[in-house]
Amino acid sequence: MPTSRVSLTVTFVATFFAFHLLTLTPSFSWFDKGHRIVGLIAQANLSAEARKEINAILPGNTTLADAAVWPDHEGRSIRDFNPLHYVSIPENATGYDQGRDCPERNCMVEALKSFSLFIADKNAPIMMRRFVLYYIAHLVGDMHQPLHAGRAGDRGGVDLPVSYRGVPTNLHFFWDKDLVDLESGTEEEIAMRLVANLTEEERLKWQAGDPTQWTNESLKLRSYAYNTGPSGELSDDYVEKARPIVRIRLAQAGIRLAWLLNTALK
Repeated sequence: MPTSRVSLTVTFVATFFAFHLLTLTPSFSWFDKGHRIVGLIAQANLSAEARKEINAILPGNTTLADAAVWPDHEGRSIRDFNPLHYVSIPENATGYDQGRDCPERNCMVEALKSFSLFIADKNAPIMMRRFVLYYIAHLVGDMHQPLHAGRAGDRGGVDLPVSYRGVPTNLHFFWDKDLVDLESGTEEEIAMRLVANLTEEERLKWQAGDPTQWTNESLKLRSYAYNTGPSGELSDDYVEKARPIVRIRLAQAGIRLAWLLNTALK
């Protein structure tokens, strides 16, 4: 790994970790259930080498599923990290553009790139590697939720009121939580079910790309997420078409999180 890139990443993490422990602010991402499912899928697909390294980084009996929810709880006290959970991309854009969409590199795409470099440095302080691992486990999940590549004008659907079967919510929350909650069974059962029938070809196809590519996949899917109709009342047809999108994105996130960590922790 080039020394200059590692040095920049260490500086980035250290600066935020040391000086930006600020007040709690609200934000949104896959809620705990979705993030834990991603972590469980990843945990089951780790290499022996990566598993050993992760066990040394995480405290006690902490799992990747536990790590994946940390940034939405304890991590929210670091207010300056909140923009790292998403990226806003203009309506007619065909893909993520760093100069336009993340000029200060404080979005999920650039954060995941930097954190992936940092976690590979086995000489870095263990507490900082732990902190970075929490965010890697979380941000891979966020990146696969289509509205985390949403529009700035409605904050990725947070400002769009919708309802389903008479229950009011907002569009972002519906994709983060309600669609995941429609899946039956425990988190462990759902995680196993989502990847049970994957072919080796599908696994290999998913184990590729980078944060930019994964974000662009979400950008393409967000057109469906925003297609709610004029009334704001989500139809059963909308939900039945959205559910397989959520299932695939959770499965892809879990497989890719394992692949990223297996690669970084060789």
